[in-house]
Amino acid sequence: MAEHVLTADDIVAGYLPGVDILTGCKFELNNGELVGIIGPNGAGKSTLLKSMFGLVPVRSGAVRLRGDDITNMAAHELVRKGVGFVPQTENVFPSLTIMENLEMGAYQLSKSEISDRVDRMTALFPRLGERAKQRAGLLSGGERQMLAMGRALMMEPAVLLLDEPSAGLSPAYQGEVFENVKAINATGVSIVMVEQNAHRCLRISDRAYVLDNGKNAYEGTGEQLLTDPKVIDLYLGTLAQG
Repeated sequence: MAEHVLTADDIVAGYLPGVDILTGCKFELNNGELVGIIGPNGAGKSTLLKSMFGLVPVRSGAVRLRGDDITNMAAHELVRKGVGFVPQTENVFPSLTIMENLEMGAYQLSKSEISDRVDRMTALFPRLGERAKQRAGLLSGGERQMLAMGRALMMEPAVLLLDEPSAGLSPAYQGEVFENVKAINATGVSIVMVEQNAHRCLRISDRAYVLDNGKNAYEGTGEQLLTDPKVIDLYLGTLAQG
């Protein structure tokens, strides 16, 4: 039986008092999986991700990490427990160098530990090592996403939450981001990815959820959802293709 790394049970959550964006979402991430979350704009995709990372108040339901209740736990505590999060925007420090950004991702560790982990990140993303002294504000959109993921990985999370990593990128950079996501997953990190480019997301996902109006509409393997007539008719035809 697969081990549940991260689960969300009947989550009701929202940004404003009395206004629920999620109205009973369920979610499961198993060890080593790459799970996608897709759906139309306003469906609650990013809200679900943020509610699991303590950034949106959960009003009812429970979020669990390997069975332990982490509902509404502060984000910095979740990082210590092995959960990393890469927001869609403002995900790097533009005035700092690539090296400084990576170091900020593990500021709680010793210098030797930080150095070792920087070496691992530059091995995974060679371009970061080549431009280590360059300010992050000068990077392209795709390179910023690469750096943001690298920084989140500095604490060696067991789970990585990605909020629309390909948003606003050219097709070429989108392809590079998805390849990076697969490479990270191949190292053993379990990944949850909210993504507007539904077709590309489903192609690399082990499983995926389709949200609509704050609830689960469909779920299945990436291949099943790509070929499901109802999903194609209701969602894939109107979402970004690639």
